[in-house]
Amino acid sequence: MNWREIQVAPRTFTGSRTTQVRAAILLFALMINTSLATGQLPQISPRGSKSNSTSPVKVVPGNQETAKKGTTWTSFLGNRRNGISEETGLNLNWNVHRPAVLWRVPLGSGYSSIVVANGRIWTMATHLTNDYVVCFDADTGKKLWSTIAAPTYLDSQRQARGPRSTPTYDDGKLYCLLPAGDLLCLEANSGKIVWKKNIFDVSGAGQQEQKTIYYWGMSASPLIEGDLVILQPGGSNNNSVIALNKDTGKLVWSAGNDPPGYGSPIVIEAEDQRQIIVPTGQSILSLNPEQGSLLWRVVWGNKYNCNCATPVWNEESLFISSAYGTGAMRFALIRQNESLRPISQWKTLAMQNQFATSIIKDGYIYGPHGDLAAVTYRCLDLQRGKVQWMSRRVGKCTQIAVEDHIICLTEQGTLILIEANPTEYREKGKLTGLLGFKAWAHPALANGRLYLRDEKRMICLDLKKK
Repeated sequence: MNWREIQVAPRTFTGSRTTQVRAAILLFALMINTSLATGQLPQISPRGSKSNSTSPVKVVPGNQETAKKGTTWTSFLGNRRNGISEETGLNLNWNVHRPAVLWRVPLGSGYSSIVVANGRIWTMATHLTNDYVVCFDADTGKKLWSTIAAPTYLDSQRQARGPRSTPTYDDGKLYCLLPAGDLLCLEANSGKIVWKKNIFDVSGAGQQEQKTIYYWGMSASPLIEGDLVILQPGGSNNNSVIALNKDTGKLVWSAGNDPPGYGSPIVIEAEDQRQIIVPTGQSILSLNPEQGSLLWRVVWGNKYNCNCATPVWNEESLFISSAYGTGAMRFALIRQNESLRPISQWKTLAMQNQFATSIIKDGYIYGPHGDLAAVTYRCLDLQRGKVQWMSRRVGKCTQIAVEDHIICLTEQGTLILIEANPTEYREKGKLTGLLGFKAWAHPALANGRLYLRDEKRMICLDLKKK
């Protein structure tokens, strides 16, 4: 196959199907803390992009947290943004030992997940007319401080209020992106604002929600890479993705011309090249962290610009998935003529992540598939993309993994524990009545405690073995 063209079988929607898709997106695209799509042929275009950088930027591995494994959960989908906890020795047989609820606290609207470090947890929520960043004691649930971040956000479709993205913790600071583009750097211990910027003002990108190509506000969680904080305002003039100095909020570089997506950026290293992977509204971009230069681009998306799941890197290949007819693809990154080239290994319609990111464990992919009709939970073979099994017992959910198990939180607020077993669906416990609809935020796990939230409350479960 020609590396310049990754072909995806076209799939179109007409008539009432289009109406159904639009209606479903309005209801479910908010599920983010977060394409085989519409007749387009995804193309790979490894070409350079301009940089606003005037001097080299020192780039070192992103999070400088030095705490013991399992004691922190510092970003969306965990410390490595892959949804996998490094903890061991937990209670993972809930049918025999039901986890206890350690505490419950009230919490307002919003879909931000939770981050954990140094005995504290942070998230964002709405109260009355403002969106807040809130800090709690991780052991007791006692509120330690709250900081007004921005006026309460309501999307143009009037679907829901509150923050969408998840704070990022790094070296005693919190980086919090609000739906209308307000970015705050806070002291994690006190909640004091160190600096505040609006990423639309800094980048010059238009607030595209008003152009009906981006309905539901900034949802991608900030990525810390060395001295930089990476964000995606979605401009069309070399300002789709931007890097700010994490200490000052000053613009360092900008790149790309894609509309914004809803999934969060990640950082990977392949073929001795460190790179930022960004899911935009119409592509997957790879950027050099130092200058923001474009390493490669894969066209990937649908006419709704609704790429919501975060890409997953498993040290040898990249997995991407989107719903609404888009599908999934696995591709490797190889070096050809001094340039990185993404090579498609397989593509399929059999895994379409709507708002949850898939988990890759021991050579298999686990995640929810579907959007409009009944959603099934599936296991796919990473090597071939073949379905190993599917089950209707989970439905729409968010998820994280620990040891050889996956913890799924359904949108109705039911918690389900399953084995990461490629041969069959095997349930190890189900907890009902903990939360209610809309439980759209991903779980967080640190120090033997599982943190969950919906639009009204946050709870902490004890997963330590007794």
